[in-house]
Amino acid sequence: MNAKQLQKEMALWIVRLNTDDLHERQQAQIEFEAWRSKYPEHHDQLDQMLNFSETMQQFSTTHGISSQNVRNSMKVSQQSKKHILQLFSKVLVFCVSIGGVVYFTAHSTMMSYYTADYKTEIGQMHSITLEDGSKVTLAAKSAIKLDFTAEKRQINLVQGDIYIDVAKDPQRPLIVHTAQADFKALGTRFIVYQYANSSVLNMLHSKVETRSLAQNSQVKVVKQGEKISADSLGLSPISELDIASTEFAWDKHQILADQLPLADLLTNLGRYHHQYLIFNHSTLKDYKVSGVINAKQDLDQTLRLLVTQYPIKITKLGDHVIYITSK
Repeated sequence: MNAKQLQKEMALWIVRLNTDDLHERQQAQIEFEAWRSKYPEHHDQLDQMLNFSETMQQFSTTHGISSQNVRNSMKVSQQSKKHILQLFSKVLVFCVSIGGVVYFTAHSTMMSYYTADYKTEIGQMHSITLEDGSKVTLAAKSAIKLDFTAEKRQINLVQGDIYIDVAKDPQRPLIVHTAQADFKALGTRFIVYQYANSSVLNMLHSKVETRSLAQNSQVKVVKQGEKISADSLGLSPISELDIASTEFAWDKHQILADQLPLADLLTNLGRYHHQYLIFNHSTLKDYKVSGVINAKQDLDQTLRLLVTQYPIKITKLGDHVIYITSK
């Protein structure tokens, strides 16, 4: 069996071994052991797959892969590797995203992403001009939904990062809404980053009123050359921002990390590479990253560098799945 066929088969086995139907799961285990015995030369890779499958099973007890998905996977078992991997990714994302612990940083299947008004794909950056004349640039794998009426202008940042040059309309201040805050434009240019548990504003020109969506409902005005973050607890202190470096980094697909949680860095990297980065957000939350990272450089090279600096372990499952754990 060649490497490509092995990856295809492994993807199918992970789907079958994590079905919510106990009988089908037991039958799959019997069939897998028989199949595995035929390929002793691939035992190391198959052991990695089993370790990954065991990790997934802690979620499948309550949020399992449906038996219908398993049957669908078997129906397409003769299709191309691309189709198998697409099915594999969708099923596994569904399995764990409800549990809220493991994050897939490629090929998001969130309905809100697919129903967004504007979105970008992996590695893609795209600029648009809205009906009011405002210009918005979406970073890789980002998405927005618009809520424009005669009374208001609101951009809902579904995921990712956006750079905005706001057209003036005193009667309808433009608001960027994230999961943690509302950013009301009192000026023109700024960047908003949406992470898993926080959102960040970088103010490039004029000022923005930031209102926390936490219970304390804090409000702070962020001026040119300043930045602020918002999370479930409220707003951070306002800190200084290097405007020139920030704009350069945006244009060059660089990540300016300043005590950025490692999980958020991995999420960003996943938006630029056609590989699945799988990790437990909570186990990596205490690791902070500072520095300049080129999001488009070779992913393996970036991960090797991270391994030298943080107590993490990288496990590759074929060419398309990378499993990251804390040591």
